[in-house]
Amino acid sequence: MTLTVIWLLPLIGAALIAFMPPRFAKWSGVVVAVAALGVAAGVAFSFAPGYRGYQFTETVPWIPQLRIFYRLGIDGISLWLVVLNSFLTVIAILATPVASRHANRFVALMLAMSAGLAGVFMATDLVLFYVFWEAMLIPAYFLLWIFGEGDRPGRAAIKFVLYTLAGSLLMLVGVIGEYVFTGQRTFDLATLATLAPSPSIQFGLFFVFALAFAIKTPLFPFHSWLPDAYLAAPTPMLVTFAGVMGKAGAYGFLRIAVPLFPEPVGWWDWRWVIPVLAVAAIIWGALMAIAQRDMKLLVAYSSVSHMGFIVLGIFSFNVQGQQGAVLQMVNHGIIISALFLIVAWISDRVGTRDRAAMAGLALRMPIMAGVFFIVTLAALGLPGLNSFVGEFMTLLGAWQREPVLAVFGAIGLVLAPVYMLRLFQGTMQGAPAGPVPSADIHAGQLTLLAPLIVLMFAIGLYPNVLTNLMTSVGQAGLAR
Repeated sequence: MTLTVIWLLPLIGAALIAFMPPRFAKWSGVVVAVAALGVAAGVAFSFAPGYRGYQFTETVPWIPQLRIFYRLGIDGISLWLVVLNSFLTVIAILATPVASRHANRFVALMLAMSAGLAGVFMATDLVLFYVFWEAMLIPAYFLLWIFGEGDRPGRAAIKFVLYTLAGSLLMLVGVIGEYVFTGQRTFDLATLATLAPSPSIQFGLFFVFALAFAIKTPLFPFHSWLPDAYLAAPTPMLVTFAGVMGKAGAYGFLRIAVPLFPEPVGWWDWRWVIPVLAVAAIIWGALMAIAQRDMKLLVAYSSVSHMGFIVLGIFSFNVQGQQGAVLQMVNHGIIISALFLIVAWISDRVGTRDRAAMAGLALRMPIMAGVFFIVTLAALGLPGLNSFVGEFMTLLGAWQREPVLAVFGAIGLVLAPVYMLRLFQGTMQGAPAGPVPSADIHAGQLTLLAPLIVLMFAIGLYPNVLTNLMTSVGQAGLAR
């Protein structure tokens, strides 16, 4: 029952904390999140390297008449995403203000969202996957609607739900289609990966699943919900919303779309559509980031670009690309969380998110400038920091499949330093101008960023610690 504890513990904690006095909510949430992280870390330390298949499996009959089971398992694809989710939940709750009079509801919803995400990464039954997929959206909607920032958080929440609900309904069609057209009447992902419907049926099923995952990732051109949602989301929510939830779509591609639908035979390989859209996302997201003056929007569009690298690696159909994609999911979660925290703290002290309205903050906030510089270098892919390894592996995998994809994808590597250095230099360097910050980063905030920065160096220098356990990643690609 170890895997069940990872998602059930935050859910029970959420139910209890929702009725606690607000002043006790934050630290109670931290205790619950740390306990869940401890269980996830224990699974990672006990994970057997070299084993192909699911480990720590749990199977309980749920609706046996339809052969639906409560099945959980972890392999090289999902292991580090489960750990990332638990880790960033701790960071997010620590970043939550204690003084909020609704802190109990906020922390409860954050833990509930974390529970749903953990279930998505561990479910090995297609129906159970769908249930957790829907469950993680409910707390995200209420977090945006009740605690959203800006002029129209309700509009952002509704837009987010409408987009994701459309994708979810299509996925439900795909779930039923897999059950019917494979002819085996099963929802077991391991079994379904060995079965293939006819090429014409594969096209339809791949389409509905791919559209659902493309919306959630989000992949260009299905990303228009993201700017509104990220602008409205409070900063602690963004840590898991941007750091983990976006990975659920990419994980769906790797867990379902790639292994369940073998490459079709015929004059048109429709699976080329996704990597082309991934390259478009890399370039479009980078160009949009360059055009932004709002620092929060700049980071949001940079996320679209970096998620494009992840999807490109997944659809390289080889070990290098798909391992790089999983590694980059972890890297992106760490970097984007740090960026949103830094941008929020700068705007709190300066009173604006307009990067063109400030300059020379390094002289007034030297500690913030030093931390921001490290995170900037990680985000633009400097060798020695974590993002470089993941982007290199995804592009190497893309080159092995089709060099043109890698060449156009590499444009994102050129554009990333442009928008990241403009963000850092425009705010931190030059003659002091604009609003005077109220204070530098304080010790508590520095402590919160410290584990993220340590991981940027650790993964950048020793990525094999993660990749050595990814033995199941890339099997779909090798089978093609």
